[in-house]
Amino acid sequence: MRMTHSLLAATIVASTAFLFAAAPVGDEAKGHKHDTATIGHAAPAFTLTGADGKTYNLADYKGKTVVLEWFCSSCPASGKGENSFWGSGDAAKTLTGMKAADADAVYLAIDSTKDGHQDMTTADEGKASTEIIAKSGQSVPVLMDASGKVGREYGAKTTPHIFIIDKTGNVAYIGAPTGDGGKINYIVDAVTAIKAGKPVNPSKTKNSGCGVKYASPKAEKPAA
Repeated sequence: MRMTHSLLAATIVASTAFLFAAAPVGDEAKGHKHDTATIGHAAPAFTLTGADGKTYNLADYKGKTVVLEWFCSSCPASGKGENSFWGSGDAAKTLTGMKAADADAVYLAIDSTKDGHQDMTTADEGKASTEIIAKSGQSVPVLMDASGKVGREYGAKTTPHIFIIDKTGNVAYIGAPTGDGGKINYIVDAVTAIKAGKPVNPSKTKNSGCGVKYASPKAEKPAA
């Protein structure tokens, strides 16, 4: 009987230890799987072709602060018109401020507009986007994501929508480029904080603009 009790006690202890070891903690316990970009976690990797025909890989910028801006040439909040982020001059001021804060920081525009939107091919969209940025006096690569794969992996919802990746490869900021009528520049503030080794505050703000014009997701093929 004494041996039976000992065996039972050992079984209970082992089972309890397994339950505690297997129990999810933190974000996982809340059901968060980080399917999209998440503050404090590694940014989704990507390789995209730019409108210039060059290949851009996020891994190539390891050790640098990277600013990603979701962009669309036909969006009046992003690229089209004098009041857009680029047309108003706010983007040019942002890039100047960003480089002053950290000369090694990288700025990339990502265009997830579907092929055929407003009767424009992806090549047309890339050309229009590049021309808008060049008109502002800046040289920023426009990465084409017509399938929407990268945009969906990040959770980009509007143009503009900003994602800033710190030097360790983690997402440090998600949200709007500026606030309070342009008086606050969240991008420059975030890059400045990262350069100084300080936490980005705020790390998340409410973004607005045109909804990203995603292509319809391809239907999954049924398993054989």
